Amino acid sequence: MKRLFIFIFIFIFSQIFAQEYGQEGYQEKRYLKATEAMKNNQFESAYNDFYFVHKYKNNDLSIIALKKADSILPFAQQNIRKKIVGKWILYESGSNWGFEKEKETDIKKLLIIELDKFSFYNLNIKTNEMTLTKSEKSVFTKHRDMGDLPFDFVFSDKTLWNFYYNEEKKVLQQYMTGEESENSRTEIVCGNMEYKYIRME
Repeated sequence: MKRLFIFIFIFIFSQIFAQEYGQEGYQEKRYLKATEAMKNNQFESAYNDFYFVHKYKNNDLSIIALKKADSILPFAQQNIRKKIVGKWILYESGSNWGFEKEKETDIKKLLIIELDKFSFYNLNIKTNEMTLTKSEKSVFTKHRDMGDLPFDFVFSDKTLWNFYYNEEKKVLQQYMTGEESENSRTEIVCGNMEYKYIRME
């Protein structure tokens, strides 16, 4: 029954979106929405809408929207960094095929996120000794994903990762989205490796 309700909701939403999408003035409506989001410092949302306006139709507003999107991209990316800063303990890993809880041992996987880097440690919870296992710079890929968003981090081995803090569940999610090459990127759409963390108290 729950799946039926979800299907009905998605169907109704897609019908409403399809009706609005082709209407006269829709591009202008999305531009105003982006402008309002920018005023409220909601830079990720504003960027998404400005770039959508740019792609929607090739006209003067499209050119203006692209300039707006480019100008606020650094702020949007910095907002993403700020949301995930902290000390995080890994508690579960896997993919959409299934997850496995971390074993109850004295050694925990600790991730410390700062504005400029990711540091991965083995933490001995009895002695508080931390052993660094990997460090990565906080760098965003220059390539857009399938949703035209440039919000994935690229690690030194060219793997691409998305970090998202789920406010409702109080969980940090790290999942692999693909790999980067010099001129493009790959995209993983199923079976993405994912790690879930809780904030260290």
